Amino acid sequence: MNRFSIITKSLFGRNVRSPLSIHQRLLSQTTTKFSLLGDVTENKLEKIDLKPKSESSELETESESSKVDINTITRETDEKLIQFHEEEAEKKRVKVEDYIHPLKIQLFNQNVSLNGFFKNGQIMKQQDTGKYVKFTLTDKELDLLEPTIYLHSFRIKSSMKKATIVNRMVRKYNVKTAINQLHFNSKKMSTELEKLLKKGLEEARMRNLDEDQLYIDRLWVGSDGDWIKRVDIKGRGRHGVIKHKYVHLKAVLKTEQTKNRLAWEKNQKELKIKPRMYLNNEPLNFKVRPWYKW
Repeated sequence: MNRFSIITKSLFGRNVRSPLSIHQRLLSQTTTKFSLLGDVTENKLEKIDLKPKSESSELETESESSKVDINTITRETDEKLIQFHEEEAEKKRVKVEDYIHPLKIQLFNQNVSLNGFFKNGQIMKQQDTGKYVKFTLTDKELDLLEPTIYLHSFRIKSSMKKATIVNRMVRKYNVKTAINQLHFNSKKMSTELEKLLKKGLEEARMRNLDEDQLYIDRLWVGSDGDWIKRVDIKGRGRHGVIKHKYVHLKAVLKTEQTKNRLAWEKNQKELKIKPRMYLNNEPLNFKVRPWYKW
């Protein structure tokens, strides 16, 4: 018995003894039942319908309707991206309720509605209990409660000395007046500061604040770090280091409400000042007797 007969016995049974019978059997199967090559190459998964026709048709219509041209999507039109950035900004936003008691916020709003600005040390009536209290706030609490806009610039290639010269020119100015002054200034930092203040006006519009009442309360410059350094070649084998300095600008914008409060506090402080005594009003350093001692 050769090897071919052993293989054919294992494949087709013991009755197969010759290669001719194997060939005849394959021919009969191809004519009646199936094709050997067709059975191997045919993809049977295409014939199987896993879902009913109604569900598959619905999915096809949904997929066709959900197709969007990727080239038309931008940062301004992508709704999911805008929603994501809004959620992230909401998480980073400072909430006043986390730092100040709600009763203080209520009394602050009541004081501002009565006077137009906050007057510290006034006697206020609580709406819930009806009690009268002397209401005062610290400077840190007032910074949180009064409308404020905080601005931060990008990395600017300049020095702190050059930026400070421009900052001194417009500090404590009205924002629109400062923008007009910076627009006609020839210095490079004036252009950068003008861009920063215009961002403050845009944020004021978003928060429904009066643009004409905004003024620059604080304005300063800081080093941005990571200065680029390169070799400064000199004569006689010497060398130095050239530093490319980078800085950033920061500003705090306040409204007319804060300006009125500061003016009122200054006036109250002047009223409490005692009149100046030009004569010596100090106590005597010797014992005073009701009679003369010669």
